[in-house]
Amino acid sequence: MIDALAAGLRANSCTVTGPMNADDARTAIVERVSGLVACTDDIPVPGVVDALLARGLEVLTPDDPRWTARLVDAAVGITGARLAVVQPPAIALAAAPGAPRATSLVPPEHVCVLRVVDVIATFADAMAEIADGELPSALTWIGGPSRTADLEMITTFGVHGPRAVEVVLVS
Repeated sequence: MIDALAAGLRANSCTVTGPMNADDARTAIVERVSGLVACTDDIPVPGVVDALLARGLEVLTPDDPRWTARLVDAAVGITGARLAVVQPPAIALAAAPGAPRATSLVPPEHVCVLRVVDVIATFADAMAEIADGELPSALTWIGGPSRTADLEMITTFGVHGPRAVEVVLVS
C-alpha cells in the first residue's frame, strides 16, 4: 500500500521520501528547509521545532501572537497528516487550534509528515474512519501542489496554494 501511495503522489507532482524512522525523518526535514518555517503542533516527529531552531532557522508556531501577520513570509509550512488514501492518492490534514489550515496553503512549499500506519486503501474507508472519530473543524485533502491551467491552458504551479509538496513517510 505504501508503494502505491508514493507512486500516486509522485504522479501528482509530489516529492515522497521514506519510509524512515523518526530520527531520520527529523534530520531529512531540517536539512531540506530554509528561511522562515511555519510548523503545526501535529507533526508526528518529536523535536522538529527544536532541531530547526538549533540549525539557526526562524520557526513560527500557531501559538505565536504574530502567526497571522508572519505566515505570509514563511518559506515552508510543515504539518502532520490525519491520514492518507492510496486510491485516489491524497493526504488529509485535520484543522485544529494547533494545526491551522493555512500552514499547508499559504507558504510556497508544504512538507507533510505522514505515519505509515495512517495510510488507508480507499477514500470510502477513510471517510468511514473519520466519521467514527471526533470530526475536525475542517479537513483539507491534498493530492499534490496547487496547479491551474485556466490562463491560455498553460499549467502553472503555486497560484492557489503551494507550488511544491513533499510527503515524508515515517515508519
